[in-house]
Order: sequence, then C-alpha cells, then structure tokens
Amino acid sequence: MLDILPQLAGWWRESRPFALATLVDAAGSTPLPVGSAMAVDGEGTVLGAISGGCVDVAATAQEVLRDGRPVLRRYGPADPDSGPFDVGLTCGGTVTVWTEPVPPEGARWLPVLAEAVGAGRPVAHALRLHDTGSSHLVVLPEGGREGSLGTGEADRDAEATARLLLPEGGTAVLSTGPHPDVFVAAHPAPPLLAIVTWTPVAGPLARIGAELGYRPVVLEHRPVFAAQARHAGGEVLPGLPQTGLRTLRGEGRLDGRSAVVVLTHDARVDVPALLEAVDAGVGYLGATGSAATVRDRSGRLRDAGLDEAGLSAIHSPIGLPLGGRAPAEVATAIAAQLVAVRVSPRHPGPRRAVGSGC
Repeated sequence: MLDILPQLAGWWRESRPFALATLVDAAGSTPLPVGSAMAVDGEGTVLGAISGGCVDVAATAQEVLRDGRPVLRRYGPADPDSGPFDVGLTCGGTVTVWTEPVPPEGARWLPVLAEAVGAGRPVAHALRLHDTGSSHLVVLPEGGREGSLGTGEADRDAEATARLLLPEGGTAVLSTGPHPDVFVAAHPAPPLLAIVTWTPVAGPLARIGAELGYRPVVLEHRPVFAAQARHAGGEVLPGLPQTGLRTLRGEGRLDGRSAVVVLTHDARVDVPALLEAVDAGVGYLGATGSAATVRDRSGRLRDAGLDEAGLSAIHSPIGLPLGGRAPAEVATAIAAQLVAVRVSPRHPGPRRAVGSGC
C-alpha cells in the first residue's frame, strides 16, 4: 500500500469515495507480496495493483462502491481451457483479497498512516474484516494510535502484534473469534541509502534507490556540490562524509539494513568513510574506482587497520558487470548489485520476497 498512500491521502482530502483492495493472504507463486493494495474511485481511476493484472479486482472494487459492502474473495489458478480474459492467476498461486468501500468521513486513519510513512517513521496498520464493514487501526512506535478495530481486545491484540513486527516489518493474520479476521501490516522506517558525495551517478542512484524502498541521503563536504544535491531534492548532510555517517549511526539510522555507496575517488574522503561504514556493519557497501584506485585504496585501508574480512565487505569495483558507462547505467548496475546482496541469505538485514514475475 505504501506506494499509493500519497494519492490516497489526496483522495481523502478531496472527499472522493473509493474502494480499497488489500492482498491479505497468498500461497504459491504470486507476482506481488501480501500487503499490496489497489484503489479504484467512482470514475474508474485505478491506483496500485494486486496481482500484476492477472485478477480482475477493479470490477470487484466497482461492485463494492455501488453496494457499499466489503467483499473477501479468493482467486486461484486460471482454467487453461477457459478464455484468455477469464479471471484467474496464470502464475499458479492463490491470493485472498479484501475489498472495502472507503468513505471520506470514515477514514481518519488514512492521513495518519500517510503522514507517518511520508516522514519515514515506522508505522503499522491493522484492519478488521467484517461482512458488514471494516475498521482500521494505525499503530505508531511512540505509543500513539488512531482508529479502532471495534473492541478493546481486538485493539490490544493487533497493537501487540504490530509492535512485535515493527522493527523489521512484515504481516500477520489474527483471529479474534473462530475465524481469522484481522490483518496487520507493519512498515519499519525505510532503510538508509547513504551516497557519499554528489556525482553524475548520485542523482539517478538516489531515484532508483527510492523506488527500491530506501531513503536516500547525500553526504557532501563541498558546498557547490552540496547545493546541487539540494536542488535535486532529497536529504543532504553537509560536512565530511565520515562525520555524517557517524551522526547517522548515532541516530540509529545507519545499521544492518542500510546501504552505503562511495562515489568520490579521493582516498582522503573514501578511506575514512569506508572505515566508518564497515564499523557500522551496513548491509551493503560499495565504492567506485578503477583497478588502480581500488588497489591504492585497499592498501590505505589495510594501513588504517582494516582486516581482510573488512576489505571483502566492500564491493569494489562496484555494481554488477552490465557493461554500461552512462551515469544512469552505472547507477542501475549499482542498484542491481544492492538488490542481489539484499536478498542473499547472508545479508544481515531482513530479506524481502522476490516476485516470480509471472
């Protein structure tokens, strides 16, 4: 749901009624993860996706808008003998989708959720599934919450589950009676993508990183380039990069889920920044440079006390060997390697499911 939250909040502010479909369960091969969402307004405008177009959820959403009653539906594999436009999952998996009307006067939870996500704060969202309607609860890490699932017991159970999930994120289905009827999705603060110095590669890398769910921040000690980074938008930390990394670490933002990319080619900047990132135990660490630059930098890092295990944690030359040389191509190669490391079983941070791309 996170990708469509800003637009949903805009619909709420416009008092525009819409239907919201949430993928609450999945089994087997499915193209999108549990928690994915799609919204459809009365004019048929669609935001987001549930299953990459395999399932006709938009028609169900229009039905829900007309009737004003939510619907819980399960979709399985398509019949191979049916027509090409029949509803079904060609991937072979099964998904369960909750589709509900969202009247503006009953969705005060929505701007609270959107504001928390927009600010990069961890937040959880619980919804209760009822044939006659649904209720929502937003759980914030500092103890605040908005909305209710209808009973104190349901709120307490959902909040307890949400707080267990918040550090690393995830989803859960709870039973408050004989049947599962509460869906909880927890969203931790987005992991940090720290880009050391502003170069032509930094801009496209920040944009791709944001699409991958990272929160980019540029660390730049040169005022002219710091101004360029600010003009491009996003967060900029002026001053020496190693100082900025140390500050981010002290704030708890630089951790095992974070990625650090060093683009400087200047050992006076690279070496202290890399040492700080290795010491922080970040999930991905890469540095650009020619073979000669890498050899020289490795020697300087050894002289500074970095052992072979620390050196092996640095991806340099950086990026997967895609062959491109333009800034956007280099950024794509770096991002591809970042994803490969992130989904590796050796990665210390939380793993994210890889879609089957059916």
